[in-house]
Amino acid sequence: MIPVENPIVEPPGFDEKCRVKGNAWLVENPDAQRPRDFWSPFRLKLAEGFHDRCGYAAIFLTSGTVDHSASWNERPELAYEWSNYRYVDAWINSSKSKKRSADLLDPFEVGEGWFEIILPSLQLVVTDSVPDAFRARAENTLQQLPIRDDERVLRVRRKWLELYEQGRLDLEGLREMAPLIAAAIEKRDALASPPERPAPSRRKAREAYDHACVGAQQKVRELIRNNGNSNVNSRRWKLSVWAEVDDSQVVSTLIAMNLATSTGAQFCEISVGTVDTSIEFALSAANYAAEILTETLGPVFVANEPRE
Repeated sequence: MIPVENPIVEPPGFDEKCRVKGNAWLVENPDAQRPRDFWSPFRLKLAEGFHDRCGYAAIFLTSGTVDHSASWNERPELAYEWSNYRYVDAWINSSKSKKRSADLLDPFEVGEGWFEIILPSLQLVVTDSVPDAFRARAENTLQQLPIRDDERVLRVRRKWLELYEQGRLDLEGLREMAPLIAAAIEKRDALASPPERPAPSRRKAREAYDHACVGAQQKVRELIRNNGNSNVNSRRWKLSVWAEVDDSQVVSTLIAMNLATSTGAQFCEISVGTVDTSIEFALSAANYAAEILTETLGPVFVANEPRE
C-alpha cells in the first residue's frame, strides 16, 4: 500500500447518473440484498485517481474493480457515494467482502513509507513509519487480506522484478507500475556494499534474543491491557521470526548458539516463545520481537505467521 491522492475529484455526471439514480433505487428497493450497479461507468475515472494501480497491492492493473470501502452490509447509504469508492483488483476486492472496514487500513489513510517489500522474498511488511494510532490496523490488513505473501500477488511481483532485472524495464518505468518493488530495489542497491559488521559477541547475541522473547510477552500483556483486559479468541501460538543469511556473521553466530535454525541456503528461523492470545495480538508480538532483533543486531528480521 502506498499513499493515494485524497479526495479524488468526483467526475462530471456522477451525481445525476449514479448518486441520484442509486439512492432512488434504494428507496424503491428497501429489502434488496445487494445494490444495483450504477457506478461502473465511472470506473475508469476512479482508476485514473489511483494511477491505474490497485489500492491495496499498489501494482498496475489493466482492469480493476470498484470497491466499496464501507461495504453494502455495513453502510448501505454509502453505496452510491463517490468518496466510498476505491480501485482494487477483483480477487482482493472479493477477499474483503465480509471484513469490517473499521478493522482494515483505508488506502486513503496510508502515509509515505508505511509499507515495504522485502527482497528476495517479495513479502510485504509494515515499517516503523506507521504511527501508533494506525499500526494495529496496518498489521491486521496484512493478516486479513491476501497482500502480504499470497502466491497470487507474489507471482505478479516476481514478474515485475524479472522484467527489471532482465533490462526490459528501467527503474522509472518500474516505479510507475510497481512502486514498492522499485523502492525495494533502490534500498537493496544502496546496501549492496555495506560496511562490514563484526560478529556480535555471544553475550550480546544472547541478550538480544532474551530481550526479543521478553518483549514479545510484554507486548501481548500491553495489548490485552489496552483492550480492557479482554483476551478474546485466545489460543496458544508459537512465535518465530526469520532473517536472510548475510555476510555480517550475525546470523551464523545465532545458528552456532542454537538460537536460530537454518531453513535453507539463504534463510534462518528463530523461535521467540509462545503466547496465549488472539492471532492478531500474537502477530503484533512477533513483529515487536523482530523489531528488537533488527535494532540490536543489525540484519532485518521479519515476523513469521504465528503457528498453533
